Amino acid sequence: MPSARELQLYDIILMTKARLEEEMSSTSSLKNCCICTETVRCYCSAHNNVPYSSSLANLHFLRIIVDEGHDFSSFGRKNNAVFALQKLHVDRRWIVSGTPSSGLLGIEASTATLETLSGVSDRDSLLVKEILESRRSHGADLRLEPSVRKSALLQERKDLEKLGSIVVDFLDLRPWANGKGGNDVASWKQYIIPNEHGQRKPQSLRKVLETLVIRHRIEDVEKDIKLPTLHNRTVYLEPRWHDKLSLNLFIINLAVNAVTSERVDQDYMFHPKNRASLNQLITNLRYSGFYWTAFTKEEVSKSIEVSRKYLEDRSTSGPGKERLGNLQEGDFNYLRRAIHMGETVLDCPSWRAFSTAHELGLYIDDFPKDAQEAWSLTKGTPGEVLITGAPQMSKAQTFIDTHLYASDPASGLDVLGKTTMDKLWQGVQAKPSKTKKDDKHTVSPQHSPQKRGSAPVSTSIQKPPTMGKRTISRAKPSSSRRKILSQATQESRTSDQPAIQSVQPQRLKSALKSSSTTHAVQPFEPSSSLSKTRLSGTASAKLSYLLDRITVLHESEKILIFYEGDNIAFYIAQTLELLGIQFLIYTGSLSALRKSAYITTFNTTETFRILLMDVHQAAHGLHIAAASRVFFVNPVWQPTVEAQAIKRAHRIGQKRPVYVETLVLKDTLEDQMLRRRKNMSAQEHHKAAKSLLDDDVMEQVIKDADFIPLLPEEIKNVQNQMAPLQNPQNLFGRLNAGVADFHDPDKDLVFPEGMQLPSRKRKVGENGVIDSNGSLSSKQVKVTFGI
Repeated sequence: MPSARELQLYDIILMTKARLEEEMSSTSSLKNCCICTETVRCYCSAHNNVPYSSSLANLHFLRIIVDEGHDFSSFGRKNNAVFALQKLHVDRRWIVSGTPSSGLLGIEASTATLETLSGVSDRDSLLVKEILESRRSHGADLRLEPSVRKSALLQERKDLEKLGSIVVDFLDLRPWANGKGGNDVASWKQYIIPNEHGQRKPQSLRKVLETLVIRHRIEDVEKDIKLPTLHNRTVYLEPRWHDKLSLNLFIINLAVNAVTSERVDQDYMFHPKNRASLNQLITNLRYSGFYWTAFTKEEVSKSIEVSRKYLEDRSTSGPGKERLGNLQEGDFNYLRRAIHMGETVLDCPSWRAFSTAHELGLYIDDFPKDAQEAWSLTKGTPGEVLITGAPQMSKAQTFIDTHLYASDPASGLDVLGKTTMDKLWQGVQAKPSKTKKDDKHTVSPQHSPQKRGSAPVSTSIQKPPTMGKRTISRAKPSSSRRKILSQATQESRTSDQPAIQSVQPQRLKSALKSSSTTHAVQPFEPSSSLSKTRLSGTASAKLSYLLDRITVLHESEKILIFYEGDNIAFYIAQTLELLGIQFLIYTGSLSALRKSAYITTFNTTETFRILLMDVHQAAHGLHIAAASRVFFVNPVWQPTVEAQAIKRAHRIGQKRPVYVETLVLKDTLEDQMLRRRKNMSAQEHHKAAKSLLDDDVMEQVIKDADFIPLLPEEIKNVQNQMAPLQNPQNLFGRLNAGVADFHDPDKDLVFPEGMQLPSRKRKVGENGVIDSNGSLSSKQVKVTFGI
């Protein structure tokens, strides 16, 4: 930091919140700067281990302006930024915020979540009055259910307490801040915050806010700032075979537990003491709307065994026979259907393979015949389609791309496939089996089946392990010009054909240039079988839809994909790498520096066209106006969270119309969840903000969840099980996949001026994947670059 004398020459000082906190901290790691005119005779504090003293403390500021000032409000305690600001000499303090508290979002955020109505041009203005009226009646409608009204009043109290924190601790306004000196205390709680009946001093809040707040009228904002049109729609997709199996497995768990526990006591998942586990189960169920592999064959078999034992005990003579009469016919059929569904799942070879290997299934057409069996996850299954995973196809793709100009690029592909799959299955078998400690996750291990069932729900109530770490796309190693020419020369010497037929100079020339273009080059002759190998579908309806949309849009528009659950992002990333499309993943585990670099890089460069972001990281203030296409992989329960995510792209600085698509599997629980969310009042949203189980209607919907029917033509026909791509994609010869730097994936990142990641030694593993420690991840080779 420059000296106070130097800073006096400037009119404005711009500083981040983090740097301000570090500057004014009593335990700052910063060092004093030398201000001596002759460094040889330096006697100042910079070289005498004197604690750091910020130059800011020696200045008198006319005004301090805090952007996104809602961050300076804290419930029940002061944060570090407030303590830092209190050490400065300031005459006037301003806060700029569009969201002064969690329950006080702007009107534009509320309208952002609503679907676009065809033929209605002034959609937002038609809704503003309705939204404002709803807010005015917030918590005041005595006709509301007591629990809903209580929740609304509680949220209002929290909002006003946070506002009071800003008024007292940051703005230091009298008379509210008089209490800090012990004189003439004006209680914010007494005059502003409503009592338990929702009553406060007449007009106190309005009068106070009129003296504190300068706000823009909606009509003035619309006159001065015209944002591009926002188009918002819900895309309803038909669930495919594996989507149905994943969702039905959760319903099997709920059904078996409900019936065998007889819906009583703590054995029942919906018992209040099981709320934490049930919340995790519902979270996992929502993730499974995209894809899910955490269920094991053993768990499904155990659920079937418990169900059969329960029915058997109630169909024998004696007391059990009497108990059968107490079992309602609906529950009896429910359990029988759960057994049948479990058996269908276990009979599916692709489900068994995907769940064991934890892979999202890909369907490949016209893979080289002599190598297809070696790369298959479902060995021995007849069919023309290769069923495999993205990490496996990445290896095959790399092998072909590094042998493009051999006389037979596929020579040795079968050997590599066998080695790759052997390692995969050996790694799966080497994983430690579940210990007795895991038994605590069963619903009722202490009860005998004769009294109550004990359906296992271990993985369904656990947070799934993260499938990868790498959050930036990596290039695939490809042959250098010298290696290609050397390879071609060697081929021409051993081939009976002239060299010109093996190398194809014009095709070679275009392929060598392809590393600097954004278009994939097809280096094969049309007659080559490798030119026909295509990714024709996936095991996820949502992934297939996304890939079709991305391949059409990514060259002309940047794309922002919001997800919940990191595994969803990694599954999407794996397939994007196969298509040579570069991406960034913005997760909560990133460092602040890397988060900043990802946003800056995405906004200012053309290298990365896709940004995948955890929807809960779409915080206030993030500017991602480079994106004009926004996808929500799963519907978001909290409308405020969805609204804030949309406004990351639809904001000042956006030059294009913004198109938002929310992907929903038709006639599933997430479909019902979204329909319920659209019909909820503001008060009901406040009550269920933390969990959809806090909404009585949604809780009953989950209790009554039924199985998604399986079509007869899906059960045995592999082609009918996949979610097909509308535009199948070439798998081999996508030479644009080598655009990025293979040895340093961070090379294309743009970091804030003067900042960079700590230097660290990186080592390339045998499979070309690196991590922050220079060693391969202990997880599968699919994604291992550490952050």
